[in-house]
Amino acid sequence: MSEIDRRILTAVFVVGLVATIAGAGLYAYFSDTETSTGNIFTAGTMDLKLSHSGTDSWNDGVTATWTLSDMKPGDETPLASVFFKNFGSVASSTMEITCDYSVDEEANPVESDTDLNTDEHPDEMAKYMVITWMKYRNNEVDINCLTGENDGYPSNEDWKISDVDGDGRITLYDLKMDPLVNLPSPDTQTNGITQLDMRIRFDEAAGNDFQGDIFDLTMIFTLKQ
Repeated sequence: MSEIDRRILTAVFVVGLVATIAGAGLYAYFSDTETSTGNIFTAGTMDLKLSHSGTDSWNDGVTATWTLSDMKPGDETPLASVFFKNFGSVASSTMEITCDYSVDEEANPVESDTDLNTDEHPDEMAKYMVITWMKYRNNEVDINCLTGENDGYPSNEDWKISDVDGDGRITLYDLKMDPLVNLPSPDTQTNGITQLDMRIRFDEAAGNDFQGDIFDLTMIFTLKQ
């Protein structure tokens, strides 16, 4: 074998040895793996319930709090209240109050009704449903929702219904368009109860467009974290 052949063979042997040594690093050492189980994440709940008195049963909703039968322009509901309490496991930080509504034209038709399609634009009737009194209160706050004032403190715009359409009245239409937001949560009252007091008047300026119409109001209360 020539000297050149010996050098080539030696080089090949050295490369193979290096490859073998490098490959040895791919083999694992002894190991032992254990696990941590039962790591469960359960979401908390906010569960707003309502009552008509704060002493009777608490439910997911209440009905017929503010009603008027055979109403005529100028008639007003009695002052009535809804009470709030959070039965969930997570405390809320604020309350939001708004409303929605519809008009039934068919259940009580009258000949003198000059607008037979108020059900298609219920906002027009809502603009004559005037909120004459609205307070959100508990042992810590006494908020006038028509002015935004809290027991004499300066007005907070979030707590005040604005005259959205500029007609000089604060109505259910305005409440729908400009919800009350960031009201103090009922949870600020430890074991206490928060309530909304409200009174509504069918405005004196309402005309024959609404004769026989049935206005169906839904008040909407939302707890927020």
